[in-house]
Amino acid sequence: MREPLSVERALERVLAAVTPLPPETVSLASCEGRILLDELVAEADLPAFDKALMDGLAVRASDLAGGVRELRVADTIAAGRDPSSLAALAPGSAARIMTGAPLPPGADAVVMVERTSAVAGDARSVRCLDVVAPGENVAPAGSDVRAGERLLAAGDWIGAAEIGVLAAFGRIQVRVRARPRVAVLATGDEIVPPGTTPGPGRIRNSNGPMLLALARDAGAETLDLGIAPDEKEALARQLGRGLESDLLIVSGGVSMGEYDLVGDVLRSLGVEVLFDAVAIKPGKPFTFGTRGRAVVAACPGNPVSGYVIFQVFIRAALRRMIGSATPAPPMLRGVLSGPLRTRAGRTGYHQARARFESGRCVVEIVPTSGSADLVSCARGNALAVTPAGAVSLAAGDPVDVLLLDHFDVR
Repeated sequence: MREPLSVERALERVLAAVTPLPPETVSLASCEGRILLDELVAEADLPAFDKALMDGLAVRASDLAGGVRELRVADTIAAGRDPSSLAALAPGSAARIMTGAPLPPGADAVVMVERTSAVAGDARSVRCLDVVAPGENVAPAGSDVRAGERLLAAGDWIGAAEIGVLAAFGRIQVRVRARPRVAVLATGDEIVPPGTTPGPGRIRNSNGPMLLALARDAGAETLDLGIAPDEKEALARQLGRGLESDLLIVSGGVSMGEYDLVGDVLRSLGVEVLFDAVAIKPGKPFTFGTRGRAVVAACPGNPVSGYVIFQVFIRAALRRMIGSATPAPPMLRGVLSGPLRTRAGRTGYHQARARFESGRCVVEIVPTSGSADLVSCARGNALAVTPAGAVSLAAGDPVDVLLLDHFDVR
């Protein structure tokens, strides 16, 4: 095992080694969570016509300048009506209009239906109870978007709002980066499938399902390689299958013990190991390498180590693969709600719960028994980060915080 790299240096090497995946064209329904490769420019104004923002009466504002006024109803205009089919609104007349419908020529305002009343004995007239200014309750043509305006830029992440914009402008085929194909392999003679009752000295495979879920949540297509024993030939077969993917995540077998075979077997398969130790707690024996375009991230077998390594390094690698310009996880500054003791020498990542109070991020450290305590991960929504030289922090001290995906619902 080489001298451990700092977290910053290790992340630099990860991102330098990973290249964006090739582009592909997918349907609008399949582009969520991807990175847009082509900008979207408006080909027309939106809305394309002056439209009503309320149900009510389309009027000439000048007709109501003197106060309450009875107007003749010349038309009823529903949403979807062809604007070119509308007759001009004569002085002293109005048109019943629905939200989203085009205004007739001559109309320049809408009186809300709540501010109108019927005229007794005259079904073709209506009384307006409000004075309105020109433009009131009206969205002018081009008020949302002007033709030629850039709506989305190449490199934008595609979420629900972006999909709505693409749909509004007829973009049903979208060019994006391919989804990463991620294989996950758990290793160890002591590991059994989750549905199996462990015998003496055995434990269920929690790391594999966890890492698969994290990869899917990051937008990847996943392949479960199951469990490999601590035996070189069987391990080599499974690792070889995983190297056919864009990213192979391995859990276990990367420390210094007699049965920690992953590093040597990866090298025998042609993987260039770029580093095999990081000054991070937990997760120090993290091994990272490449073979051609394939990337390998081999995590320690302790579940919290794998969880932290994914959040800090592997998620960033996946974001680089889909073309993100800012793949590294962003940090924000918070304050501790209570004291925190740690060990100097490695950057610490501590399970935490973050909440926002009075404009600041308050960070509560989740109690844990150590790097095997996977339950602590389920109780946190963030990682509090302590520098390598820190030994203890007091309540109220500032601390860097990495918010995890879906932190607000956890």
